[in-house]
Amino acid sequence: MPYHLVTTDRLPERLEGTFSPWAVAKGHSKILLRGFLGGDDGRPPRVFDVLFQDVSRIALADRYDGLSLSDAGPAALRAEELRTGRSWPRSRLFRVSARDPFDFVVAGYVFWAEVLVHANDPSPLMRESPPPGAVKDGRVFRLRADW
Repeated sequence: MPYHLVTTDRLPERLEGTFSPWAVAKGHSKILLRGFLGGDDGRPPRVFDVLFQDVSRIALADRYDGLSLSDAGPAALRAEELRTGRSWPRSRLFRVSARDPFDFVVAGYVFWAEVLVHANDPSPLMRESPPPGAVKDGRVFRLRADW
């Protein structure tokens, strides 16, 4: 099944699982957070990937019990721009934790999907076109910063 890109203006309120920074790619300035849910019963865990693209700045912990994605809003982005002396006009400041407001990614896009790969396999979201059958229900969600 080929994948379907679902463009949305809403972030998921919470993604269950244990998430960690997983991969970085220089092309398109990407950072991937990977989450695992289940696996305690001997079966492979479900795998969730969250990909930030056109990344300008990151402040992340090494692990999150659940991921709470939210747009921090223009005031938070502006405060970070003033603090660093930089400007990111086509980006948003995405918070990743409801518990720690200082954990964030400044990026132009965020993608997320449940992926049908083994725990240590590369993410299909890191590719421009995920291969057929690599994404659950063939749906990859995307939010653009300019929305």
